[in-house]
Amino acid sequence: MCNKLKSNLDLKIIIRSFIIIFTVFSISSIFVYQQTTKKFRTDTTKQICLKSQLVNKDITNIFENKKIISDIIEADEDVHNYLLEVKDRNDITTNILYPKVINNFKNIIKSHDDIYTIWVANEQANFYIDAIGNSDSSNYDIYKRPWREQVAGSDEVILTDPYIEYGTSIKVISIIKALKQDNKIIGYVGIDITLDKIFTIMENYIVGKKGMNFLINKDYEFIYSYVGENEEDIVFKNKLIERVKTLDKDCRDYKKITYKQNKYFIYHHEIDLNGWGIIQLIPENDIDQDINDFLKIMLIIFSIAAISLLIIIIMEGIMYKLRENRLKIQARTDSLTGSINRSYFMELAKHEFCLAKKENRKFNLLMIDIDYFKSVNDNYGHHIGDVVLENMARLSVSLLGKNAIFGRVGGEEFAAIIMDIDEMEAFIAAEDLRTKISNMDINTDKGNISINVSIGLTSMKNSDIQLKEILKRADEAMYEAKKSGRNKVKIK
Repeated sequence: MCNKLKSNLDLKIIIRSFIIIFTVFSISSIFVYQQTTKKFRTDTTKQICLKSQLVNKDITNIFENKKIISDIIEADEDVHNYLLEVKDRNDITTNILYPKVINNFKNIIKSHDDIYTIWVANEQANFYIDAIGNSDSSNYDIYKRPWREQVAGSDEVILTDPYIEYGTSIKVISIIKALKQDNKIIGYVGIDITLDKIFTIMENYIVGKKGMNFLINKDYEFIYSYVGENEEDIVFKNKLIERVKTLDKDCRDYKKITYKQNKYFIYHHEIDLNGWGIIQLIPENDIDQDINDFLKIMLIIFSIAAISLLIIIIMEGIMYKLRENRLKIQARTDSLTGSINRSYFMELAKHEFCLAKKENRKFNLLMIDIDYFKSVNDNYGHHIGDVVLENMARLSVSLLGKNAIFGRVGGEEFAAIIMDIDEMEAFIAAEDLRTKISNMDINTDKGNISINVSIGLTSMKNSDIQLKEILKRADEAMYEAKKSGRNKVKIK
């Protein structure tokens, strides 16, 4: 029962340790998940802001570069004189400066592959020519061009929203400046860029495996859209604009939207140049996948750590039990003979006595004392006496068998308990032990030595209430054996 109790206690310790590890692991996992999610969201936001800034920079670079070109054209006297000299549409191609102006435009385009065309327009003659060679102004009305009002009212270079270019009917954005003389507009110079240049910029900075970028003007109209124009896409874009209107324009905040059953995070960043807005959609799965991949690694690390910790706890428990058992054995064992010592013998004797009383079993006690042992120590030395004790104990354990309890209870005094045999059988066993000890030659460095023992035997009686009664009778029987000449077994 005691061993079972200890086993249950050990199991409880292991279970408790496992629960503690599991609890710590669970709390740590939740904390790590929250912190990881927060970090990934923060890192993603930083990445998006960075890419938005790169889009901003690239579009601004296009404008700044073309602004320089427009300033160069503005300073070109041939362009100024051409615009002043052409009074009506009949003079467009016949003016002597026409070839120079066109060739100048073509040379600029050759060195700037992102320019679609360069053109000039005249308000007085209401005409338009470009570097491609389009000079048919029969249907041209400068006052109806979508950019005219904005450009005419500004002294700065203007970056337009996308519109249909007159000469080629292609959708472009233009960098346009009004050319003036004496504060009077004499014409306009425009540098056209096709939208595919802008689209390339937008596509180069998509975030995530299936991310989407959009470009809107300051009126929330799409300049560039990653999706089409079918009914579903139009509904989606309307919802997208609704959410974008509620976002800050610095990409620090985000909203969520669903498109074709896929969930996306929405970020919005305003371009400094002209108020256009960059909208970036990042699939939620992309961020979650990164988080999950990271958490899988963390899970493996935590699992290994938890298992290692559990193994350490179990091993420590095992080592503790081994140390405990070793100490118990040391505390119960006579260091010289290897037999159990007096205190443990008495503990076992009480247990067996109670068991015998309870189950009505036979209980026999032998008290064994080496005759004249003092003379062995005196004549041969204590180290020889130790050898004698060792040999006597070893032989006794061997003869009495595993079912007997044998221990050293004094200097040269030993005791044995034999259960489940009657008194006569116990006497025979005691006589056999006495005889074998007497016949034993103990080999020492002082020669062979022989010893005798006196044994007192008693059996438990119904009247015995306590173990000490049996111990007393066995002790008395042993002294009777000594008084009657030693080397005898006496029963009481």
